[in-house]
Amino acid sequence: MLHSEAWVPTKFEQHRGRWRGSRSPAHVLTSSRLMADRIAVAYVGALAEYARGDLLDLGCGHVPLYGSYRSLVSSVTCADWPQTMHPSPHLDLEVDLGEPLPLPTAGFDTVLLTDVLEHLPYPDALWAELRRVVRPGGTAIVGVPFLYWLHELPHDYHRYSEQRLRLFCDDHGFEVLECHPYGGPTDVATDVLGKLLHLTRVLRWAVPPLMWIGKLVGRRRVAATTLLPLGYLLVARREADDRVERA
Repeated sequence: MLHSEAWVPTKFEQHRGRWRGSRSPAHVLTSSRLMADRIAVAYVGALAEYARGDLLDLGCGHVPLYGSYRSLVSSVTCADWPQTMHPSPHLDLEVDLGEPLPLPTAGFDTVLLTDVLEHLPYPDALWAELRRVVRPGGTAIVGVPFLYWLHELPHDYHRYSEQRLRLFCDDHGFEVLECHPYGGPTDVATDVLGKLLHLTRVLRWAVPPLMWIGKLVGRRRVAATTLLPLGYLLVARREADDRVERA
């Protein structure tokens, strides 16, 4: 990763030994704070368990998760669109994620793809490239929003269910290790209401206490998470070529 010594937290930050969404409006809108908190828990947990070896952070932006995985891996390569909405001094490579990637075949043990897949109009092309660049036995850690507002327009094309994520893996030679939702109905309602209040401007003052209440109440929910999730976390292992050929 270029200029790793200059890296500073952006979207995520550590607080009392745990990762959460940034409290700086410059990095995370106050109305998106609860969402950022939920995905921080999901992503950092997956990285702690699965990140290893040579890691590719694909669609990395400001590399917001670097602080959580840098001690777990031996090398980090950062790649993103040349005209990304999150220009970063840490890019090793500018790439079109919809085209073949100028990266070595079987070059990485871990690929991180968080909040990127929904911005690709033709995602199967990237899945084919993921299979190519991940070493057999390596892992892809993928996070996507589900019940979440349109963002980074005009390049917001899809919302994926657990079933669709699993189908991507079946189609492209990955074994699903984990695929589960994060956030539940209380979180979704809090997030939507917070964004509506933010848009009114007059009532923006109510957004911070709403986020606090939503986080507190959301801790008590579990049952309906699978029906009304904020998003999904997928961890998949790249299968060996001979196993796919036999299938």
